[in-house]
Amino acid sequence: MGLKRLSISGFRCFDRADLEPSAGVNVVVGPNASGKTSLLEAMFLLGRGRSFRAARKQAMIRETAAELQVVGRLGDGRSVGIEVSKDGWTARAAGEPVTQLAELASLLPIQVMDPEIHRLVQEGPGERRRYIDWATFHVEHEFLETWRKYQRALRQRNAALRSRQPDSMIQPWEQALGESGTALDRYRAEAVAQLAAPVNAAAERLLGTPLGLEYRPGQPLGTTLSSALAEHRERDRKAGTTQIGPHRAELSLLLDGHKARGWVSRGQQKLVAAALVLGQAQLLAPYWDDRGVLLVDDPAAELDADRCERLLTLIGEMPFQVFVTSLDPGSLPGLTPEAVFHVEQGEVVRVV
Repeated sequence: MGLKRLSISGFRCFDRADLEPSAGVNVVVGPNASGKTSLLEAMFLLGRGRSFRAARKQAMIRETAAELQVVGRLGDGRSVGIEVSKDGWTARAAGEPVTQLAELASLLPIQVMDPEIHRLVQEGPGERRRYIDWATFHVEHEFLETWRKYQRALRQRNAALRSRQPDSMIQPWEQALGESGTALDRYRAEAVAQLAAPVNAAAERLLGTPLGLEYRPGQPLGTTLSSALAEHRERDRKAGTTQIGPHRAELSLLLDGHKARGWVSRGQQKLVAAALVLGQAQLLAPYWDDRGVLLVDDPAAELDADRCERLLTLIGEMPFQVFVTSLDPGSLPGLTPEAVFHVEQGEVVRVV
């Protein structure tokens, strides 16, 4: 299981709270503004080192507290904890300092479906690149270091462009970008190919329609990235930034042959995004080795009863630990929880 025990303090509405969840489906109920979403946010912080609601970690600190702490006991017995204050953050795993957020993601892989999940479909390509990269991070061991090399070379080339440095100073960074960027595109394309079947299977169940994925590199086809960078150098110099490369890549979503973005309704956007997330989770489950956690916040929002039941049935079949929030456990058709927690006025109580 992912989380065997969770303790939080100084976190939003919670002075202190503890819970021991089930290894299967856990339902968190309570009135609006009771802290249900905050509880999921604390778990997400533990696994990702950031919030899925706030841009700054410090925004999660309780008004009356100087710092927040989230500590989890994992299924394998190890502990992981993160502390956030106005001065920054620190984290530890199995008693050892954690310096990279990737370490947290490897220890406690967490995915979230919140009411804003439709952004994965409707917003710009950055959201979908992050979606691809989360999968690629888990299936390709060389991805993270390659991504870091690419980002370093990209920053250096951009700095050289802005300072109007001569070609001889820019060309080495183009070579570095070409090497790391080509590998990055290959890793991503392979991950998208692996995602295609489970994502399409989820879409067929949720929407009754096939969903196709198409990875589009952020450069002209038929040329190498190094050559394309050299050809675009003058244009990039005028713009002061690198305008082609994997950082401009896109994942196209084709629902029954149509581009999903801007074509489907808000409710359909949510189901397309859910198919992406759940299909990805199915692919990654073997890589997570029973450590995975899926957080689902208010799944019934903007869905009719039939579509909601389809979604919840599929969520209930996920092969890892699941947390679902709801105003009322009776409004979750198709889902059979192993544990139910009630949240109100900063307290968490197990009722089932």
